[in-house]
Amino acid sequence: MKKTIKIFLASSEELDYDRMAFGNLVRRLDDMYEKRGIRIKLFEWEDYDAAFNDRRKQDEYNDYVRHSDVFLALFHKKAGGFTIEEFNVASEEYKKHASPKVYTYCKDLQADEVESLELVEFKKRLFNEMEHYWCRYDSRESLQLQFVMQLQLIESSQMTNLKVENGEVMLDGLRIAKMDKLKFAAANEDYVKAQQEINELHDEIEEMQLSLEKKQQKMEKKKAKLEKDPDDEDYQEEYQEVKEDVDELIDKLQPKLNRYNKLKEEFAEYQTLLFNTAKRVAQLQGERITERMRRAMDAFNEGKVREANIILDEAEADARKNLEDYKQCKVITELKRQAVISSIEELLLKTSSMMSDNSINIEKRIARTINLYHQADDMANEVDYDKEKYNQLLFDYAEFLYKYGHYKEAEEIYLRQIVIVEALKGKGHPDTAKSYNNIGVVCASQYTNHEKYSKALVYHFKALEIQKKVLGNNNLYTAMSYHNIGTVYFNQRNLSNALEYNHKALVIRENLLGKEHQDVASSYNNIGVVYLNKGDYSKALEYLIKSLEIREKKLGKDHPDTANSYFNVGGIFYSKKDYSKALEYYFEALKISEKVLGKEHPDTIFICNNVGYVYYNMREYAKALDYHLIALEIDEKCLGPNHLDTALAYNDVGCCLYHMAGEDPKALEYLEKAHQIFMTKLGINHPSTIKTQDNLSKVKAQMEENDSGVSFKNKLLHHHLKH
Repeated sequence: MKKTIKIFLASSEELDYDRMAFGNLVRRLDDMYEKRGIRIKLFEWEDYDAAFNDRRKQDEYNDYVRHSDVFLALFHKKAGGFTIEEFNVASEEYKKHASPKVYTYCKDLQADEVESLELVEFKKRLFNEMEHYWCRYDSRESLQLQFVMQLQLIESSQMTNLKVENGEVMLDGLRIAKMDKLKFAAANEDYVKAQQEINELHDEIEEMQLSLEKKQQKMEKKKAKLEKDPDDEDYQEEYQEVKEDVDELIDKLQPKLNRYNKLKEEFAEYQTLLFNTAKRVAQLQGERITERMRRAMDAFNEGKVREANIILDEAEADARKNLEDYKQCKVITELKRQAVISSIEELLLKTSSMMSDNSINIEKRIARTINLYHQADDMANEVDYDKEKYNQLLFDYAEFLYKYGHYKEAEEIYLRQIVIVEALKGKGHPDTAKSYNNIGVVCASQYTNHEKYSKALVYHFKALEIQKKVLGNNNLYTAMSYHNIGTVYFNQRNLSNALEYNHKALVIRENLLGKEHQDVASSYNNIGVVYLNKGDYSKALEYLIKSLEIREKKLGKDHPDTANSYFNVGGIFYSKKDYSKALEYYFEALKISEKVLGKEHPDTIFICNNVGYVYYNMREYAKALDYHLIALEIDEKCLGPNHLDTALAYNDVGCCLYHMAGEDPKALEYLEKAHQIFMTKLGINHPSTIKTQDNLSKVKAQMEENDSGVSFKNKLLHHHLKH
C-alpha cells in the first residue's frame, strides 16, 4: 500500500504564478516518489476565489487542513483573512497532534513594495507569540528548494539524495534549483568572487589550449618535413623554433590548469558547505528559535555568512553558562531546561555557519565544529532533550566526523545513534537502514583487513534487509546497498559475490533510471572491473565499453570520468597483451586528462605511468623511460623526494635503465633511492622493500657478470584498474 503525503497550500491571488510553479514541482516530485512507494497530493485554496464567489465551505476546507501532513501558507504584500484563519487551524491542530507540519513562506519585497498592516501584525505575532520563523524566498527556485528540504524532514524514509552537483541542487536526478539563483549563494561575496575567478581562468585556458593545438599542428607539419629531409638545416631550425614555442606555452598553461582545478574543487566544496547551512536553516523554520538565531538566519539568507557566524559567537559562552546554571539549580525549572535546549539549537546552527565562513582556516573550522558538536552532545545528554532531535544531532555529528576522516570517532557516534533510532522507530525503519548503511561505509573506510571488512558487510546486510522489506527490491536505495556490498566484496577479493551484488544494483538502476544514466554507467564500470580481475576479458570489455559510451554521451569527451573509462578499456587490452590497442585507449585517456586536469594531476601521472608499463612490456625501454621520467619529475616537484609515490617512480626508472645498454650504474642509483625510501617509510620486511632489494641484487649481479641478457622479471608494481 502506497503512503500519501497530503499538502495543503494556502495563498492569496497575488502569488498565482508561484502557486502554479509550486504545483508543477509537486507533480514532478509525485512522479519520482511514486517509484519509492510514496504519493504526494496537493490541495490548493485561493483567497481570491473565496472572496468573489459563494462556494466556500469553510468547515470542509478546515477539515482538509486538519488532515494534511504539511500546511503551507504563502504571503507577499498582504495577508488574506482566509489564509490566516487556515493557518490558525493548522497551528492548533499541530499543538494537539504534532501534525500537520506548519510552514510559512514570505516572498521578499521589491524596492517599491510595502507590506499591508495585517501582514506586519501577523508576522509579529508569529515570532513574538509563537516563536515561529517564516521561510524567506525571492524566486521560484528558492521557494522550490525550501519546500524540498522540508519535505525531506517529513517523509518517513528520509533517504533521498539532495545535493549540489555542478552548481545545481539535484534530488535523485531531478533539478530543483541553480545555486546561482539562490540568494544565500548569489549574494555571498566569497561565492561570487570564486565563481568569477573560475570563469575568467576558464576562458583564458581555453584560449591558450586553442593556440597550443594550432602550434602543435604546425610543429607536426615541420616534423614531417624534417623526417623526409633530416639533413636540411632550415627545416631543423624551423622545427626547433616551433617546438620551443610549444614547450613555452605548455609551461605557461600548466600552472593555470593547476590553479583552475584547485579552484573548482574548493568552489564545489564551498557550494556544499553553503547548501548544508541552508538545510540547517530549513530544519529550524517552523520551530521555536531565539532572537539570536533569527538574526543569524536572516544574515545567512542575505548572503552574509560571516556576519551570521559572528552573531552566533556568543552562543558558545552562553551555552556553558546555561549548562552550569542547570546543573547547579537545586530545583530544575522548565525555564532553565529551555535555556539549555536553546543553547543546543544555537550550537548546531553554529556548526553550519562556522564551516561556511571562509575567513577562517579550514583546519580551524573543522576542529571548532567538532568541539561544537561535542558540546551540544554533552548538553543533550544532560537534559531531557527531544529524542528525535537527539537522533538527528548524533547522525549529523557522525556524518561530519566521517567526512573529515575521523573514522573511529564516527563509528562510535553512529553506534550510539543506532540505539536511539531503533528505540524511536524500530529495527525495521528506513532511518535505521540508513544508519546501518553509513556505519558500514565507515567500517569499510577505516579498515583494510578481512575481519573489519566482514564487520562492514554485517551492517550493509542489515541495511539491505530493512530496505527490501520496507521499500521493496525495485528501489534506488536497495540498489545502493547492493552496490556497497559489491564494493566490500571486491575489496575482499571475493569476485564472485562482488559480481553478483553489482549485477543486482545494475538491474534496479536500469529499470528505474534507464540505460543511459550516470549511475548505470558506474555499475557497468564496476562490473567490467570485476570481470577484468576474474580474467574474463570479453565480458569486461562489453561492460566497460557500455560505461564509456554513456559517459561520453552524458558527460562529454572532456571529463575525468570519460578519461577513466578510456583508461579502463585500455587496461583490458594491456592484460590481453594487445599493447597497440592498450596504447590507443591510454593515449586517449592521457589526452583528456592533460586537457581537463593538467599534466601534474595525480590521475594524469597514473595514466602516464601505465603508458610506460606498456612500452616496457613491448621492450621499447627508451620510450618507457621517457614516460616514467615525466612521472618522476612531477612526483619530485609535487610530492617531494621522499614520498612513497616518488619511490615507486624511482623504481620504474631503474627498471627501464636496467635493460638499456651501459645504463646499469644509473639503474643502481635510482633503485637505491627507491629502496632507501621504502626502508625508512615501510620497514625492512615490507613487500615493497623486499622486492626493491631483489631488484638491486639483480642489477649488481649484472654489473658484476656484465650479462645483459638477464631479464627483469620481478617488477615492483602491479597496477590495477580503478574501482
